Amino acid sequence: MVQQSHLLNDRLSIDSLQKIKPDETLPTSYSELKSPNGVLLQNDDGSLRPPNGSVSAYSWENLGMLTHIAAVGIVYGTVSGVIYSVLNNYLHMSATLVATATALVTFPRALRLFTGLLTDCVPICGYRRRPYMILGWMLSFVSCLLMAALPLGEPYYGDPSLSDIATSDLTPEQLALINTDAPNRGIKLIILMMIANFGTVMAYSGFNGVLVDVSQREAEAKRGTALGDVVVIHYVFMIFSSFMSGIGLNSEDYGGTFSWTMGFNAIMWVCAAASLLTIPFSWYCIQEVKGERVSMSVTTYLYNLFQERAIYRYAAFRFFFLVFSQITVTASSVIQSDWAKVEPLNSGIAIAVVCIDAIPTMLTIWDVYRSQWFWLGVPLVGELPYAAADYVAQLFILEIENIKGFEATLMGLAVTTESVGIPFATVITKTVDGYFDIERTFIEQDDHHVRSHVTYTYLIAYMFNLFSIAFVFLLPKQKAEVREMQNEGRKSKFWGIVTMSYLAFSLCWTLMTNILSLFDSTSCLRIAGGTGC
Repeated sequence: MVQQSHLLNDRLSIDSLQKIKPDETLPTSYSELKSPNGVLLQNDDGSLRPPNGSVSAYSWENLGMLTHIAAVGIVYGTVSGVIYSVLNNYLHMSATLVATATALVTFPRALRLFTGLLTDCVPICGYRRRPYMILGWMLSFVSCLLMAALPLGEPYYGDPSLSDIATSDLTPEQLALINTDAPNRGIKLIILMMIANFGTVMAYSGFNGVLVDVSQREAEAKRGTALGDVVVIHYVFMIFSSFMSGIGLNSEDYGGTFSWTMGFNAIMWVCAAASLLTIPFSWYCIQEVKGERVSMSVTTYLYNLFQERAIYRYAAFRFFFLVFSQITVTASSVIQSDWAKVEPLNSGIAIAVVCIDAIPTMLTIWDVYRSQWFWLGVPLVGELPYAAADYVAQLFILEIENIKGFEATLMGLAVTTESVGIPFATVITKTVDGYFDIERTFIEQDDHHVRSHVTYTYLIAYMFNLFSIAFVFLLPKQKAEVREMQNEGRKSKFWGIVTMSYLAFSLCWTLMTNILSLFDSTSCLRIAGGTGC
């Protein structure tokens, strides 16, 4: 009892404790502790995600990123490059069908939003990136293998020298040397090329999720380095594919002057090999851990995403800038082969050059001076401005913080917005040019009437191209401005619905009009680039 009393006396009351003065510099409420407007807290170095492995694209664990992007450069660059030499020269397809082929082959890029959603929301065996990369490259491999194995058939001109003579001036003996069925074989190739490119698109969606994860683990001062490395490798192998298709398809049958040729089938074997070799790298050299399916509804996420000020302005820039800057002339491929006499080799060398070409174009049209080198080589400012604009636009996406789990979707949105714009520009081009006499049969006549019509179409295209500059002002100037736009949290249901509407309309209209131009019964429609039925 005495011991218990002693213990009670030793107890301290709460009033006897030393009063500690609160530090007024510490946060005292939830509003001071939470992330502003839901934005994720950055690490000390400014990275948007915690460290988790190497962020160098050249490390072994990220080497699959480089092999993937190299294979994309080979397959996509080659498939796009052979359109001129194979479809335009060898098979002698119409100018409208060649323009349609270009649009359809690139059309799968417009589906990147949906393939991105697939990789984000439907994991395979717990993985959301690597399985889709492997599936995509397997699809590309099969398509390229079929194009490599199936015979191309005889060229349109049995005698290549006949290509310099207008069809109306050919003798009956010369007409007998023309294989009129050749253009019809191009439809099969267009479909296989489209499927091969779709395979690269599916693989690209899985790759995009990995790229965003790696990039957002980079320090703020270096964020975009991995993206820059990937872009450089992509263009290096695009150049390689351009040289390969240019040199390998430069015989007389393909519109060139060489006495030898690799042939279309051999070119496709290279693409098939590149696709096959990328598959093991896509599994063993890509950073990915098993993850759960995203909990948020995709519909809810996209609906909220399009309402954000930063997103709908970014989408408007990517779409309208590409639409107006890519409007050209449907007869450009025919002018290239019939008037400028461009060989596939030189086309391959200049494939990365987007001509700001008023002077060489007009001098070629009016026969003041016609040379393949003058047509291709005057403005060698090339693709550098477009490549730089695309790189900067992708940097914008890396600064968006609230995308955990939807990385491929947001990157896919960026590419879909751009890619829908490019074929949509082709549709506008074919619709406008359908009112002028610039088809292949007119170009071969090379008279004053045809030259006038070609001039009008180029002037219209130039005006559209200049107008595209107005949309540059929709982009934020720096990283800080991107974060400021996010922190403001401003949303607009109106602009969100408008953005979703014009993207959906463009996607449907582009697919519909390009399919219409593939068939004789509908290709005459003006909406499909014809002169009217």
